[in-house]
Amino acid sequence: MAVFTVNWENGPMALDVPDANIRTVVTDPKLPVLDDPLALVRKALDRPIGCPPIEDAVKPGDRVALLITDTKDGLLGPPHGIGPFLLDRLNAAGIPDSRITLVHTAGMHGHAGARKRLGDGWLHRIRYVEHHPWNDDDLAYLGTTQRGTPIWVNRHVAEADYTLGIGGCHPSLFGYHGGAGIILPGAAGRDTIHHNHSFILADRPLACWGPGNPMREDVQDAGDLAGLNMKIDFTANTVFAGYHREEWPKALRYLQQHTMTPVEPADIYILAPDPSGHLLSFYMKIEMSEQVLHPHGICILVVSGAGQPKLTGLPVEDALRHTLECTEAWMKSTYAHPVAPPPGADDTRAKLELMRLSLPELARIVSKKLGEPRSTTMSWSHKRSILRRRTFLVTETIDEEDAATLGFVFRTTSFREALDKALRELGRDAHILVNAPAYGTPLPPQNRV
Repeated sequence: MAVFTVNWENGPMALDVPDANIRTVVTDPKLPVLDDPLALVRKALDRPIGCPPIEDAVKPGDRVALLITDTKDGLLGPPHGIGPFLLDRLNAAGIPDSRITLVHTAGMHGHAGARKRLGDGWLHRIRYVEHHPWNDDDLAYLGTTQRGTPIWVNRHVAEADYTLGIGGCHPSLFGYHGGAGIILPGAAGRDTIHHNHSFILADRPLACWGPGNPMREDVQDAGDLAGLNMKIDFTANTVFAGYHREEWPKALRYLQQHTMTPVEPADIYILAPDPSGHLLSFYMKIEMSEQVLHPHGICILVVSGAGQPKLTGLPVEDALRHTLECTEAWMKSTYAHPVAPPPGADDTRAKLELMRLSLPELARIVSKKLGEPRSTTMSWSHKRSILRRRTFLVTETIDEEDAATLGFVFRTTSFREALDKALRELGRDAHILVNAPAYGTPLPPQNRV
């Protein structure tokens, strides 16, 4: 018997799984450190993929936009010093500091703490701006993608002669981060982001789907329209740099080969996020259940739920308003001037309350772009994933009424009871895939590149 342990409110929860049934255990490998971040960036810039080096691509006096995501901004300042290094490299190519603008491109995530993470001692050299997707005066219209998404981007990006982005490649609810994602959603206008997010309605789950993903193809078109010349992507334990359509697929392949666990379709998927204070701790991970299970398969979701609010039947209009109010507060918040959502507004609760709705009702909300799509698309995707494969819930505190409303076909406080029920229904020789604690990411055949 194999034993997997996750942390619950009332102490460790042991998951006993018969060895003979386990087909694969999803792991989160610990990779060796190849070099310090600055050295990795320097090496990648010296041999960019699919585009000339910076020195051969810029002309003296060009206007340059440096874009940085909210997940990698801490690498630019001390102690790593990647920001000053890039400025010095541009200076040597004939671009003075006065022609360089650093744009914090966080999409709808906001900029709280950005200046602190960027650090002192170098921002004074250049212009620094924080992108605000809802401020139409700061946006420039560039046309539409092949899939019909209207592209508004930050004006500093649109007016630049050369644009260099710094971000990272890793799994996402919508596929993978990295590449031209620094343009859309990173530097895009709110209406552009809303339109692009509606691709979540595609029949195939987008999570961990790379090339061919309609949302990613839309993002790549946006990157070209915005003139993204080069992208630097921190990927696992290395760095890739180059033209996003050629650099990003190589980064993605490396990510899959070195950090994800190849799996074949199984009968039972045991998924145990850790920590799991509320149901949404399964973010992006529940989307994998449909992808790793046979059509008849069962997902056993193990979530404590100790911190989850009781569903109260919050009116849909109020839940949608909460998603808007919370996102507005996050986007307006800065390190110097934090902005809290209005009293009572709770994005987590709003997303959970929206998951009470049927799939057709959620699809209508997403297609009409009601509320804040940053949140409503999550409710849609999570609810669909629960319904696409029979999903059992093992929980400390989520009651049967809420579990049924959210789409679970069986609810219990006992993992053994859930596993025994699944084995009775599917046979004692059923193949089991284990992701517990769920720190790793499975890689089914259809997602491999």
